[in-house]
Amino acid sequence: MNEYLARPNQGQELSRQRKNWFTPLSSLQIRDFRWLWFGYFLFFHGMQSQMVAGGWLVYTMTSSPLALGLVAAGWGVPMLMLSLFGGAIADRRQKRNLLLVMQVGIFLTSLIITALIQTNLITLWHLVVSSMIFGTFFAFIMPARQAFIVELVGKEEITNAIALSSVAMNICRIGSPALAGLLLKLIGIPGVYWMISASYLIVILTTLMIPPGGTMILRPSVPLMEDVLEGLRYVRGNATIFILLIVAFVPIVVAMPYQMLMPVFVKTVFKAGETSLGILMSAVGIGALSGSSLIAALGNFHRKGMLMLLSGMIFGVFLIFFGLTNSMTPAFIYLLFVGGGNSLYITLTNTLLMNNTPQELMGRVMSIFMMTFGLMPLGVLPASALAEFFGAPPTVIVGGALLFLFLLIVSIMKPGIRRL
Repeated sequence: MNEYLARPNQGQELSRQRKNWFTPLSSLQIRDFRWLWFGYFLFFHGMQSQMVAGGWLVYTMTSSPLALGLVAAGWGVPMLMLSLFGGAIADRRQKRNLLLVMQVGIFLTSLIITALIQTNLITLWHLVVSSMIFGTFFAFIMPARQAFIVELVGKEEITNAIALSSVAMNICRIGSPALAGLLLKLIGIPGVYWMISASYLIVILTTLMIPPGGTMILRPSVPLMEDVLEGLRYVRGNATIFILLIVAFVPIVVAMPYQMLMPVFVKTVFKAGETSLGILMSAVGIGALSGSSLIAALGNFHRKGMLMLLSGMIFGVFLIFFGLTNSMTPAFIYLLFVGGGNSLYITLTNTLLMNNTPQELMGRVMSIFMMTFGLMPLGVLPASALAEFFGAPPTVIVGGALLFLFLLIVSIMKPGIRRL
């Protein structure tokens, strides 16, 4: 038998204190979640800056969309292979300590890459290998963090907490790419990477502010593989969870590769530079922030499934519009809707999964959800190859159309999802 130890649920106590009123920042009243949220903010600041600086570095070195795909694939492969084990370990261990160890690993890896860039020793294979290392740490961080949120705030506050986490991420999607694009021009790629490493260091310090005691622990009284299989059996036997995971998977493969092709659009379609790349990436972030802020304000509303499907269709349609334009101004407007639709879609999918998963299986179900991001190479590599031969715009248009058609079919064939 597994033993399950729970810390006092601060979210339940907060809900009792608030009674019938709601604020968009309610879960931030919980001290430990505030530190987790702040660390999440800095973590995604580093990641978004790294996406811009790293993409610019790779494309400057190689002028190849396929090289961009190889670096992205390096990140995705360990996510795909290790996420299930990351979730099982998260259900067995103190999540705060697990997060701390993995964040130290990310900081050290970033520091090494920064030093290689600073000394002009960096090569493409360094970036591919470091991408694989980042993906390995990420496979353990994300399931642990998602399960840790529920542990800190309880299911009463989970919709708000997930939405506020998306707000943090999307603030970074607005500010971090623009800042990175500006700093690339002012201090160069090495300077931006030093900033990224500093962000990862501060994340470690914020995690240290969360007390390690009282964390839920699933005692390892059964083999790790049995815990992994238990999570898979649960997903297979629960039709709602299974469909939600499929719904989460498809956009990652067919639509999200557009992000990796953004440097190609900027250089070859819009004939612009690194500042324009930052501006367009920020447009995605502005739209995404609007979407996640809407969810935070709505709270625990009904028919989340209907809004999830509709927002995904909006994502697909405006991705098509983006692929059809060759001008920066309409591209900026279309990317606002791309970011907003995608943010609503991911936030609601995540929330519905958490609301329908038992606490003791949360890490493992979240690991399968996060594993879908590891499947991105299944879309990135074909998309980058198509962009190599046919161009980035047709590749993005096809991806947007496939996403729209898939969600239209789901909304017709699976009416139960609309009613969630």
